[in-house]
Amino acid sequence: MSSPAIAGANRFLLMGIAVFGLGVVCIASPAVAGTAVVYVIGSLMLLAAIVQIVQAWRAEGWSGKVVPLILGAITGVAGAAVLAHPLLGLEMLTLVVAAYFLVEGLWKFVASFSYRPARGWLAILLSGLLALILGALIFAQWPLTGLFAVGILVGINLLSTGASLICLSVTIRTFNKRLQQAQSA
Repeated sequence: MSSPAIAGANRFLLMGIAVFGLGVVCIASPAVAGTAVVYVIGSLMLLAAIVQIVQAWRAEGWSGKVVPLILGAITGVAGAAVLAHPLLGLEMLTLVVAAYFLVEGLWKFVASFSYRPARGWLAILLSGLLALILGALIFAQWPLTGLFAVGILVGINLLSTGASLICLSVTIRTFNKRLQQAQSA
């Protein structure tokens, strides 16, 4: 019984090239990319506010309406503020990212010692140190880093995702060729 060929290699290749290209654009213009991220976050906050308010109106009795109405109003005001002042929103998002890196780095650093007898514990330690350094660098230069840090990080993520999709496409093509050769032999 033969294995079926895997479809989608061309689709993954095209998607990988497009995503990789977007990553290059984000790194080349990190302020624009970061601002785009802020607009998406602000829009999602407004959408969440609308959902919370609709949920509040559908609730039975005032006790079920009060909390969702308050949360919806707060989320809506925050979303509108982010959309009205995207650079300030970008600076705040940068602070959140820096804090995340610091907490993640500290956690990895401490956790790595619990894996110390096993192979690979040093990789966790180094990853934690890198996250700590990134977080400290972002904090040290804040608010200036607000203009480029988020865009560069999004760009790096897109580059990585695009490269992995391209590699997946090559892997699928190689598998399909080997499968075809095995079936014809």
